[in-house]
Amino acid sequence: MISVPERPGADAVHRVSCRVVDIADSRLRHKQDFIQPAKEPSHVVVLPTLGKPRRCRLSKSKKLSEKELEVLRWARAGKTVWEISIIRNVSEATVKFHLRNIYHKLGVSNRAHAVGEAVNRGLV
Repeated sequence: MISVPERPGADAVHRVSCRVVDIADSRLRHKQDFIQPAKEPSHVVVLPTLGKPRRCRLSKSKKLSEKELEVLRWARAGKTVWEISIIRNVSEATVKFHLRNIYHKLGVSNRAHAVGEAVNRGLV
């Protein structure tokens, strides 16, 4: 359920319910296609569709290297970039380099998502 003000500074609000749509669908181009007035109060949760990934997923040619897997294992254990660099005896920049490669290969944007995706795929 989303409360949308009628106009800026107005006290009254309209309650609207949202439905999940594929924004890429060329037939749905107008705002009214995405937000419709609610007929009765209800709780609606809008979640992104998991069937269509935002970034390209790991292909057979984009396998994680042994170094990347080791960095990912330490990240899963909750180690910081500095701690991983001390453990592996490399610079922090090298650890960050491996993390960026991991993010790209797994199609994620941060460490928590990378660890979750790796666990989901059985990589670590």
